[in-house]
Amino acid sequence: MTYPGAPLHSPQLVTLPAWRATAVWTVVALGLAAIMAQAWRAQVERGPFLRNQGAQRYLRHFALPAQRGPILDRSGKALALSVPVQTLWVDPRLFYPQQVHWPQIAAALGISAAALAARIHSGGSRFAFLARQIAPERAATILALHVPGLYSLNENRRYYPSGSIAAPLLGFTNVDGRGIEGLEMAYNQWLQGKAGEETGLRDNLGHPLAILGTARLAQPGQTLTLSIDRNIQYVAYTALASAVQRFQARSGAAVLMNVRTGEILAMVSYPSFNPNERTDYQPSLYNNRAVADTFEPGSVMKPFTIAAALDDGSIQPNSTFDVNTNCFRVAHYCIQDDIRHGILDLAQVLKYSSNIGAAKISLRTPPADLYQMLRNVGFGQVSGLGLPGETGGTVPAWQGWDVARRAAMAYGYGLSVTPLQLAAAYGAIANNGVYVQPTLLRTSNTSLHSQQVIPVATAARLRDWLAGVTSRGGTGFLAAIPGYSVAGKTGTSIMANGKGGFHKHQVNTTFVGFAPANNPQFVMAVVVRGPTQGWRYGGVVAAPVFRVTMSAALHQMGVQPDVSAGVWDAAAGKPMTADQERRWAEGAGDAAH
Repeated sequence: MTYPGAPLHSPQLVTLPAWRATAVWTVVALGLAAIMAQAWRAQVERGPFLRNQGAQRYLRHFALPAQRGPILDRSGKALALSVPVQTLWVDPRLFYPQQVHWPQIAAALGISAAALAARIHSGGSRFAFLARQIAPERAATILALHVPGLYSLNENRRYYPSGSIAAPLLGFTNVDGRGIEGLEMAYNQWLQGKAGEETGLRDNLGHPLAILGTARLAQPGQTLTLSIDRNIQYVAYTALASAVQRFQARSGAAVLMNVRTGEILAMVSYPSFNPNERTDYQPSLYNNRAVADTFEPGSVMKPFTIAAALDDGSIQPNSTFDVNTNCFRVAHYCIQDDIRHGILDLAQVLKYSSNIGAAKISLRTPPADLYQMLRNVGFGQVSGLGLPGETGGTVPAWQGWDVARRAAMAYGYGLSVTPLQLAAAYGAIANNGVYVQPTLLRTSNTSLHSQQVIPVATAARLRDWLAGVTSRGGTGFLAAIPGYSVAGKTGTSIMANGKGGFHKHQVNTTFVGFAPANNPQFVMAVVVRGPTQGWRYGGVVAAPVFRVTMSAALHQMGVQPDVSAGVWDAAAGKPMTADQERRWAEGAGDAAH
């Protein structure tokens, strides 16, 4: 016990055991070792996995669009090419508070503020398209407003310098650059190329922060060089459009082809559309009628009826036929000619387009032989161009032909064909009986796919006889070209009504021919459907389209005239009166009445 005032004892020092210090250092060392072990596992063992997990949260792979390959004509002139454009998009969460700027942006885009709001609402919570593929200058004007939440993407847009001239043939691409019509669709894999890829950082809102590098370069699409000549295509289109408008027709199509190589120099359809502005595009109105539309061709089939009969010996080159009747009755049908004739040889059957003469020839010919001739020259089957919507038409099996069908087939009823098929078939007559498969690609001077389908002697006779069709007195005299010999055939067929009969006043008008007749270089088929005004005959409506286009093609391709001016003037003879021209131009009497 201590007492007040007593002195205090001094504290005693306590000595800790030596093992406790060792334990502390051991714990610290073990902790450091554990940290080092974790760091080793994180940096070395699990490093790739963790880096990948981080990349998934912040790294993004951005597509690098490939430049779509151009489409060129045979001379290298552009028919379709890709041009740089920009797409505007917004982050709605950031863009919504900026509604004070919406009227200004809408005005720059040429839309209403309500339409702008609709576009924003149509997107997601973080992304909405504001405008796709607009001119860079226009996009720059809008981006200069520096509105938060408004961004841009660099893209390419397809542009067609020729506009409507070749639109049904070329087709077009969608906003994502994929071909969805015409050649753009048929050769999409060739044209589109392969997209590249670059790696970059984006924040948690999806906004780009930095581009770290390119993982794969974009491979541009390949160039597609066509056999089309842009100048000839233009002439063919304007001539066809003029005919359709002048005669107030429903539609028209034309094909011009090199008889030796099968190269198509022009393929046009009317009506057409502007592929650069497709707000009014309707596939049913603006398809490629040269390969998609079929029709009963009428008298343009008569040369093949004669070829089949000559080939199997049913008739001879000097055979004649008595057509001096108002009605050649076959079964329950009355076959008539527009103008009554007497005795006609084969050249005159073609020149005056005698239905009675053609029917008598067909009735002498075994149906299997006529059927085989039609198939050999390409009717009833697709051409091999690979165009979307192409049809092969129809040639019924010969076993089902009754006597009336045999007669009608002779002058182009009971089957359906396309303008392309007519051009290729007449090309065989022009090319010494050799059928050449049509192509839209620029080729060498020799065809890769050809076949002898008509005897050489028969083809030569048909060329001579068809040359008479375009002379004075022939039904196709309006197809004659000064300075050149021309061969061809007219056709005017009454449209079927789909009920086993025919429309009274609806016809298809056709002209198919080649030039020069003495050494054919080019063949052309012209079809104008449903003319409603003027003289609705193949020799009046379609033949002038041939004349204008073929004349341009001969001059464009450097084909020299083969008939002197004096000889041509003498062959033309005295001018005809309007009534004489009407009588000689083939009328709608190709039908059996």
